[in-house]
Amino acid sequence: MITMALRLTGQRCLVIGGGAVAERRIALFLEEGAKVTVVSPEVTDAIAAWAKSGQLVWYKQKYDESVDLGVDFVLLATSDSELNAKCAQKARDLGALVNRADDRSDCDFTFPATVVVGDLEFAIFTGRVSPRLSRLIKKDLANRYEAVAEMLPALRAMRKTVREILATPAEREEFWQKYLGQEELIKIIEGDWKCVEDILSDEINRIRSKS
Repeated sequence: MITMALRLTGQRCLVIGGGAVAERRIALFLEEGAKVTVVSPEVTDAIAAWAKSGQLVWYKQKYDESVDLGVDFVLLATSDSELNAKCAQKARDLGALVNRADDRSDCDFTFPATVVVGDLEFAIFTGRVSPRLSRLIKKDLANRYEAVAEMLPALRAMRKTVREILATPAEREEFWQKYLGQEELIKIIEGDWKCVEDILSDEINRIRSKS
């Protein structure tokens, strides 16, 4: 599989099943503005609340042939593997991308473990080898990159300035390669952004004074 980010605003998502797994995945789609429909005789309290508030549509029924699988994404989260397989094939025939909670090998897209630190977002895939390892990596990333997330606004402002004073992409790339490398990243992670910031600021001022 290829790791990518998708813009889901307005995309149609059908969820068959209403348990805890469905709830977690529905939450992700709702956060991205997808149009979610749930088909399940029973759902969690959270899913019921989302339906009541109009954030999604809930059909309180078991899946049958009348359910339209011709959407953009289909999430299959029932305990019936035979039903999931049947729906997956039919949905694909209609052009949908499928995720099966019960069979990762029969998924067109998956949900990685994620950790968000400020404006940084990391996706973690371990091939389900070790959920424990995923949790440890998430904790490590959250701790390790907190200092990086904190300096992003300042770096964003510097990047804008560099674009203004260096005319070509090649010049800008040379600048960043020279003054923001692995050594500087280590300093930032270790909490010494001020040192890196001073060097970048001095160089930006030097270039500006020459132009």
